[in-house]
Amino acid sequence: MDWNLLRLEPDSVTIPLVSDNKNIKKILVILLVLLVSVLPCFAARYKVVRVVDGDTIDINYKGGKERIRLLNVDTPESVHPDKTRNTQLGKQASDYTKKRLSGKFVSLEFEEKKRGKYGRLLAYVILDKKNFNLELVQKGWSPYYTKYGKSKSYHDQFSLAQGQARKSKMNIWRSPALADANHPIKISGPTMQGSIAGAGLFHGNTNSHKFHGPDCRYFSCKACTKIFSSRNAALDAGYSPCLLCSP
Repeated sequence: MDWNLLRLEPDSVTIPLVSDNKNIKKILVILLVLLVSVLPCFAARYKVVRVVDGDTIDINYKGGKERIRLLNVDTPESVHPDKTRNTQLGKQASDYTKKRLSGKFVSLEFEEKKRGKYGRLLAYVILDKKNFNLELVQKGWSPYYTKYGKSKSYHDQFSLAQGQARKSKMNIWRSPALADANHPIKISGPTMQGSIAGAGLFHGNTNSHKFHGPDCRYFSCKACTKIFSSRNAALDAGYSPCLLCSP
């Protein structure tokens, strides 16, 4: 019997059967490609149950609540225990994240290190198939934060977004000094210098009563806890400019 042909009576319709291994392999490859292409549509999604501040959220995650620290961003402070470090920009950044994420379902992307030293998950938050971390930088609510390493997946996008937000003087970049594309961005301590640090543009030393600009090596000194949003505010408070950085 010839198994390559199947004859159906009474019409004697001839249907060729696939016996070519090469054709079978081609079909399997096509099916595999189709399967891989639709997998992202089924990525796990988690509900945002709380927005802690601009760069930290809580989600329902695998049967429990998990805190997520967004990778490569650092918005100004809004809920710091030391209330002198909380700023209006921090509250605005937090409000923006609340508006965008509260109650929404998001997916997560991880890099090599899944958890930080405080046990929080470190992730890119994906909302409507877009990287929300990147959106914060695009909107000027955060710098491209690289203290703990550059993004392995989105470095070019983050760099471009920061440059454009800085040029447009969006939100944290409204300070003339920080908006200047030739002004170096430095990182010191847990957060970025200047208003980006969530601690104002100028830091005042409560012992010496001198204030420092974001480029000064004394900007984040232990006694530099007095925060000023402008140079005039520091002068009006009786602080004198640092002779080293001349803010």
